[in-house]
Amino acid sequence: MASTRFSRAITRAHPWRTRGALRRVHREQSAQRATRRELITLAAPIAAAMLGESMLGIVDTRLVGALGAEALAGVGTASVLMYLAYALGLGLMRGVKVHTAYAIGEGRPQDAPRYAQAGALFGLGLGAVIFALTRDATRVFLWLGVSPAVARSAAEFTHARAFGAPAMLLVSAMVQSRQAQGDSRSAMIAGLATNVVNATLAYALIHGALGAPALGVSGAGYATAIAEWIEALGLLAYVARCAGQQARTTAPSALSLREAVARVWRLGAPTGAHFFAENLAFTVFTLLLGAMGAAELAAHQLALSAVRVSFLPGFAVAEAASVLVGRSLGRGQLSEADRVARAALRIALGFMGGCSLVFVLWSKPIARFFTQDSRVVPLAAQLLLIAAIFQVFDGANMVLRGLLRGAKDVRFVAIAGTTIAWICIPGLTYVLGRRLHWGATGGWWGFVAETVIATIVLGARWIHGPFRRAHIVGTQTRAKL
Repeated sequence: MASTRFSRAITRAHPWRTRGALRRVHREQSAQRATRRELITLAAPIAAAMLGESMLGIVDTRLVGALGAEALAGVGTASVLMYLAYALGLGLMRGVKVHTAYAIGEGRPQDAPRYAQAGALFGLGLGAVIFALTRDATRVFLWLGVSPAVARSAAEFTHARAFGAPAMLLVSAMVQSRQAQGDSRSAMIAGLATNVVNATLAYALIHGALGAPALGVSGAGYATAIAEWIEALGLLAYVARCAGQQARTTAPSALSLREAVARVWRLGAPTGAHFFAENLAFTVFTLLLGAMGAAELAAHQLALSAVRVSFLPGFAVAEAASVLVGRSLGRGQLSEADRVARAALRIALGFMGGCSLVFVLWSKPIARFFTQDSRVVPLAAQLLLIAAIFQVFDGANMVLRGLLRGAKDVRFVAIAGTTIAWICIPGLTYVLGRRLHWGATGGWWGFVAETVIATIVLGARWIHGPFRRAHIVGTQTRAKL
């Protein structure tokens, strides 16, 4: 009300000078609200789908927790190794998303199925390689310094979970394609349904319920693999049906599958290398913790499970922002991309700040939800308090990565992100955790340093990045033509 009266007073004082400026302000505010709504509409189902995906790991962690700290630490260690193996494929699928978003922005929606096909080929091929390489990882875990009991549990879980590797990467390809086309609900529905299947199977196969054999740790891996295959086949059928419907209303794509594969590789490979390098740093970090004892590693796994849930909305906003930035720049609208950036940062920072408050107030109850082990609960609660500090910076870091990837500035993100991660995560874990005997808390202070530094570096890149100059040159060239 006060701002409205102020605007009217200014307009009466300077009618010709201010009316145009006020109209521009109102148009910008209206556009900002529309952008915020579009972001939330796209990001909310992404967050729900990712929650379903994270719940696969949380359910495994919760059910395996009853088997003891060694089994829990084994599943945590194995999960880190599996995500390291998946990293290149998951990064490649970001190439599917960004190219599809640009194609839609440039008025070529018929090219979207080609990029989905390219992603499916990469997913199935890399998944088969992962399956072949992880048949027996016991010696790998022992060589890395994990205790024999933890190594045994980790190898059992890895062996079982690897059956779902091709399915997981195929799911990622289909999800990235649909999200880029503005459809995030299908992935959400598939993810939530998959979580129900996994929870049922995991309970049955871990504990021998519902007539199933009691397989212990490996039962959790088999349950997740089966659930992932069901999700992959369902999504593949849905995407094929959508492509068939689209083919009846649009011109045939002039993009060959070979060229789509090459484009996805060129844009996705740096992101895949970045994901792999960061996950490798995280793997080294986990192994350093494993050498400090099962309790340290189990506490880390519990705190990490909670953090994975809290960061989902921020990550979902980053994924949605990547799509909208790609579409905006595909249309040649840099100002629209900046509007997306402002809205995404506000949403992510607001939510992550709320998560920080939750961790401060309820760190011990969250830890007790996963285990009653007196060795693990106090340490996990300390890690959650540290997590409360880096939550806000992590939200900004994730959004800035998404923005820059949407602008196809993937090499800088990969190089900067990898360098900062290696210095701060395993580097500070070794110095603070092992040399200064801070244990897992020393390693988690490395997370704080990594998120703060990365936020500053990537924020400067978004403001001054070369994609801005390229956009201006491209606009000037089109104007001359």
